Amino acid sequence: QDIKKVKSVFAKADFQKLGIELTERQNELYKTIRNSTFTVVQGPAGTSKTFTACYTALGLLADGKVDKIIITKPIVEAGEAIGFLKGSLEEKVGPYMKSYISTFEKIIGKFLTEVLIHNKVIEINLLAYMRGDTFDNAIMILDESQNTIMSQLMLWATRIGRDSKAVMLGDVSQYDVKKKDAKFLNFINLCDGMNGFSNFKFEREDIVRNKFLIELTDRYEKWKYSTNDGETERPSRY
Repeated sequence: QDIKKVKSVFAKADFQKLGIELTERQNELYKTIRNSTFTVVQGPAGTSKTFTACYTALGLLADGKVDKIIITKPIVEAGEAIGFLKGSLEEKVGPYMKSYISTFEKIIGKFLTEVLIHNKVIEINLLAYMRGDTFDNAIMILDESQNTIMSQLMLWATRIGRDSKAVMLGDVSQYDVKKKDAKFLNFINLCDGMNGFSNFKFEREDIVRNKFLIELTDRYEKWKYSTNDGETERPSRY
């Protein structure tokens, strides 16, 4: 179907009726993404990094600022290697992108999420197959960026096209690859000071998922540094 017809299903008025209230810090991120070309978002689990990024992307879509939402993440398992997955490429990738889909469903519901994905207004992409692509009039979101190497980050970042935005999300307390291979922080340093670049950081105090996580993440950080843990994880296959 014509993208304009599909987008009319989700107009500005519909977005305003969602009734979602952001916290003060989440609202700051919302404005930062809208006012920046490239936004990096750091922060611990539970601060709603992905939720706020997806919500902002939908707002840009409803306002007609973008035509597409491009979502991707590195295909890395969190400590459990289950081997090769059967099925088509979409079926293989499905489990890794489930968190994205669940987030969109929380915001706009299951039906509308399926409509936008089916018509490629929300488009799932694999880092491995993005070379050669250019995304104009789009917002690109890369989640779990702490599990990427520099070449992956550069590949993804250089897909940004005319009138597009990029949002990179990461949590350096949740590496699932060898820490020495992860270049998330190196990439941030590379971009620091560039025109249109913003580096937004949530703190443990910004956790909204469950306040139990505030103390848990604090204790985990102390344990990690005391044991020098996190150096032996390996990326998995898909």
